[in-house]
Amino acid sequence: MAHNREPPRTPTRDDHSEWSPDNEITEAEIEATFEQCPDCGTYVVQCNGAHSCKLAKQFHSVNREELAHRIETSPFPDDDPVLVREHKRYNTYAYHEPDSDNTPLCSLGAGQSFCTRTRQYAHDHFLAPCQRCERIREKQEVDQ
Repeated sequence: MAHNREPPRTPTRDDHSEWSPDNEITEAEIEATFEQCPDCGTYVVQCNGAHSCKLAKQFHSVNREELAHRIETSPFPDDDPVLVREHKRYNTYAYHEPDSDNTPLCSLGAGQSFCTRTRQYAHDHFLAPCQRCERIREKQEVDQ
């Protein structure tokens, strides 16, 4: 008795044969995908709230008053875990919000080593919230 040992033939991917470059993208699709930054006018994809034209302008002018204000107005609980650079450098003034893999929500901390501390610990050491991480977390909580 012979058995057919060949696997069933099923498509391995969608070839999108119904789509064509001639298809028109609607205004509603554009509005659902992009938004314009009210500060700089840049169009950004509505995905995670990481656009930071304000941060880029403020990066070199962070002062003690600004840090103190960001610490005082942090909207998240003091006992939440946050990520602090393992080796605090002279220019370290912020802590990061962790994602599910315990890496920073923003891309600023890529390739750096962090230790997990409480938000209160970071505030006690005069570290302010990373503005990108804060915006991303706020947007995630609104979307849930």
